[in-house]
Amino acid sequence: MDHKLEIDIVITPEGEGENKIYSISSIQFPNVVTQGNTIEQAKSRLKEALDLYFEEAPEEKKILFTIKSDETMPLISRMFL
Repeated sequence: MDHKLEIDIVITPEGEGENKIYSISSIQFPNVVTQGNTIEQAKSRLKEALDLYFEEAPEEKKILFTIKSDETMPLISRMFL
């Protein structure tokens, strides 16, 4: 049975105009970073990068399935001052 993982991602636009790209990483695996010309391309490339990462480190994926969500988990948001 193939489980779906839900991960938190960070997308950072870089550059302007025709040179604009989107860097993307996951909060759970911040060392897995990639980029794309569009947000959808960046997401697709991150999925591929994480799939390769999990092939080399399958225990990391198992850990994600054992994490229980509760009210003590950190929240990520944005605030403007």
